Amino acid sequence: MKQTIIDEVFLFQCSCCGECCSGNMDININLYDLYKIAQKLGFPSTEQLFHQKFVKLAEGQNGAWIPRINFRRKPFPFCPWLINDLGDDSVLRGFCSLHPQDKPLVCKLAPAGRIADLAGGSEQYVLTAPTENCPGMESCCENSLSELKKELRHELDFELRFFALLESMSGRGRDAYERIYGLDCALPFENQMRALETEFGIE
Repeated sequence: MKQTIIDEVFLFQCSCCGECCSGNMDININLYDLYKIAQKLGFPSTEQLFHQKFVKLAEGQNGAWIPRINFRRKPFPFCPWLINDLGDDSVLRGFCSLHPQDKPLVCKLAPAGRIADLAGGSEQYVLTAPTENCPGMESCCENSLSELKKELRHELDFELRFFALLESMSGRGRDAYERIYGLDCALPFENQMRALETEFGIE
């Protein structure tokens, strides 16, 4: 899909059509996403998300194994946290049961996509339609990139640290990745993240 660089203002308003939560979508999530979703569902650890098939591991760039939402396949492909509801106007709408706090960062950012350069210490945001015919892209509603980044700052920081962790694990087998995705939901995320960074030599 076509991407344009976002400087500050971008136009978008979600219509709750649910299209970006269904179909053949590959939604990769980060380590903090796993943690907050598992806590939301009352799981003792993030491993339960894999055991109950909410999430699966998918091979990403440079041989890294990353968590991906495991879309249900019947009666059609859809996100396990999608709720379809027929409104009074008889229009079917899609809602996220994790909204607003616990949904994945990639979903919170949409339609803004983040491109991070770890080596250069820079990042760029691009406007990408969630789906080919997303009605939200036709909106005149203005959104501020700086305000969005401010609102999600700690999650964006956690994601950068997750990217650095994946980079440090380059060349390791799938078993190593499976181990880092087993977080204890009773312990603070920051403490567990620091322990992983220490283990893999990230200062």
